[in-house]
Amino acid sequence: MPIKTTQKPEVAPYQLLTTNDGTANGDLTEIRCINVQNGVVIQNSNAGIDGIPAVNPISDSFCPAQKTVLGDTNSFADKSGLKAMGDALAQGMVLIMSIWDDHAAEMLWLDSGYPTDADPSNPGVSRGPCATTSGVPTDVESSVPNSTVVFSNIKWGDLGSTFPSGPSSSVHPTFTSSRCT
Repeated sequence: MPIKTTQKPEVAPYQLLTTNDGTANGDLTEIRCINVQNGVVIQNSNAGIDGIPAVNPISDSFCPAQKTVLGDTNSFADKSGLKAMGDALAQGMVLIMSIWDDHAAEMLWLDSGYPTDADPSNPGVSRGPCATTSGVPTDVESSVPNSTVVFSNIKWGDLGSTFPSGPSSSVHPTFTSSRCT
């Protein structure tokens, strides 16, 4: 099922799961993101790269496998992984969201071929449809100088309580957008 980024509303609840009894108590063990559009819950797609568990949540077993296969530094484990993140969340954090451009990597790490000098057939290099010449901050800033974003209806609550739980799709999402600049 395609997620249409130009169609409203789109809701992307993040679910933080703990170990013991399904409540907000216990150690953080998984982070999941789902999408809700037009009342349909769309599960994120599973990882589909050899050597990485075919799951979609972020976990302490998924992260090192993903970093090893893709040749990335596992800085998340260096910082004690989900347990440390859960402990920090329990202390209290401030949610910060922004609209920004990337003067270091031109956002290519998000939706293009990255690193740009890597073979695009290598796992994890082809990250989206945008050209490696896209995302140049001066181009973005001059082509859309008055960009704005509205973050609204931000909610916090027990799993499944922050969005209408309509039908669920077993089809994994594909994204349609013309966001490459």
